[in-house]
Amino acid sequence: MRSEHLENLHVGWVLGGWAIAIAVTSAAYLALVGSGLLPRGPWEVLGLAAAIAVGFSVGGLFVGLRWTEAPILHGGAITLISVVVWFAGSVTLPQRFTSDTPAVLGLILVQLGASVWGGWLGRRLTLAGRAPL
Repeated sequence: MRSEHLENLHVGWVLGGWAIAIAVTSAAYLALVGSGLLPRGPWEVLGLAAAIAVGFSVGGLFVGLRWTEAPILHGGAITLISVVVWFAGSVTLPQRFTSDTPAVLGLILVQLGASVWGGWLGRRLTLAGRAPL
């Protein structure tokens, strides 16, 4: 892809996409909890993964629709913000951020895939002339 250069990476769109991704993830998770569709126990991480996939796809889609250059870099940068926030939280509040490391790494991969897919889809819709207003 010719547009995947660091000079095409816009920090404002990354922060905006991350904020939207967190908001939609929170709403999707609350909807799962409120409707009773989120199972308790070890299967709870699947509901969380579904909420993260929806939220970060919407965040990436927002960035891809608004800023069509470098959708993969923007998706990776959106995920990088989550990694930085998780690292800062685990350093400053280790008792609150101690969790299952494989699950956290898996959820980070879900974030990466969803945000990159959303950015790519937004770019494709914009270039095809089918972007919603």
